[in-house]
Amino acid sequence: MSTDEYTTVRLPKELIDEIDQILKLGLKGYKSRAELIKEAIRDKLKTFPPMPDQAPVQALPPIEHFNIDENGVRILDRTIANGGSNGRIIDVYFKQDRVWCDYCQSADCRHVKFALTIPKVQETLRQKGWKLNRQKIRTS
Repeated sequence: MSTDEYTTVRLPKELIDEIDQILKLGLKGYKSRAELIKEAIRDKLKTFPPMPDQAPVQALPPIEHFNIDENGVRILDRTIANGGSNGRIIDVYFKQDRVWCDYCQSADCRHVKFALTIPKVQETLRQKGWKLNRQKIRTS
C-alpha cells in the first residue's frame, strides 16, 4: 500500500499505554501498535451487520476439496490453521486397497471420510474398479 492509503487516528494516551504493556509482555506475538490495533478493529468490524449495499460475507467451509488426480486428493483443512496460514493442505492417497490420510496416518479419519463424499473422488475410485459401500472401500 502506498502512503496515500493511510491516515492517522488519535487515541487516548491511557489506551496507548495499555497497548504498549501488551507489546512489552509479548502477548499474542504482536510486534507493533499498528498490528494490534488493526486486528482489534477488524475483529470489531466483523460484529457489525453488513452494509445495505453489500452482500453478506459467506463463511468458508472448515474442510474443502483442493485438488485431485488419480493418485489422491488434496484437502484444505481450515481447522488446522497456524499463525502463518489459514489452514493446512492434507494429502489423502488412493493406495492399493484403501484410501489413506497422510496427516492422520489413518484410513478412517475425517479427511478420508470427507474425501469419499467428493463425487470426482468416487468416480476416480470406481474407474480403478473399487466399490464404495457406505464409505467402506473394497477392491474386489
